Amino acid sequence: MPVSPVVLNRKTHARLTWKALEDYSFAAGMTVVPLLVFEVPGAARCFPIIFANPRNAMPYALLGLGGRNIFVDAQGRWTAPCLPLMLSNYPFSLAEIHQQDGEDAIEKRELAVAIVEDAPHFHQPDGVRLYDGKGKPTQLLRHVTTVMGNQYRHYADSRKSLEELNLTGALRERVAGVRTGGGERAVGGLRVADREAVMSLPDVTLGKWARDGVLEMLFAHWESMRHLGKLLDDPSCPKGKENGAGEEAPVQ
Repeated sequence: MPVSPVVLNRKTHARLTWKALEDYSFAAGMTVVPLLVFEVPGAARCFPIIFANPRNAMPYALLGLGGRNIFVDAQGRWTAPCLPLMLSNYPFSLAEIHQQDGEDAIEKRELAVAIVEDAPHFHQPDGVRLYDGKGKPTQLLRHVTTVMGNQYRHYADSRKSLEELNLTGALRERVAGVRTGGGERAVGGLRVADREAVMSLPDVTLGKWARDGVLEMLFAHWESMRHLGKLLDDPSCPKGKENGAGEEAPVQ
């Protein structure tokens, strides 16, 4: 069962250390991973890009169709040329904290670094401390905070356009037919962007999306669908009918 991150605390985690590890076993069961808009063109060279969450237009890398991430090998090594930032950041993440400010009970939202406490990165004898002897963040933790803060700002810059994309109705569930080594197969449950619907939107909308990277993301998304065959041919994908003709492999 996945472990929920906890907010980093200078008292609770005063003596915590961290070491970089090339171990992605934690991602072996992840079949979709969220991406930032600016990540999509690079990720699209390796993975199909879909819009997995029906509540928003966040892009996701599709990493497997049979309940297994096909890009993590038996030794926990990452085998694809592209590594999504969410996995690169592990075991760190950002958490949004809600606080009541003053007598007027005005709610404030602040970002804080969170960690997966039982990650092996925090249990190495030669790790680097996150806090110094005075409880102040070390250079390592300051770097992590800066990098993830920059990533959040990239997300915030494109959030409004992603909300607009979701409201257009251009994101629709489709069944894609794909030619693979086993014949022609179909992938169902894919939430993708309808090209005709997107390109018929007003010029002012497309112009705005061109400026903030969302339009580039969409073109990369359409091009990325050629990678579905790689996922379908993996042994972890349910094969269905013996000849593969007309079968449907659902996105999990």
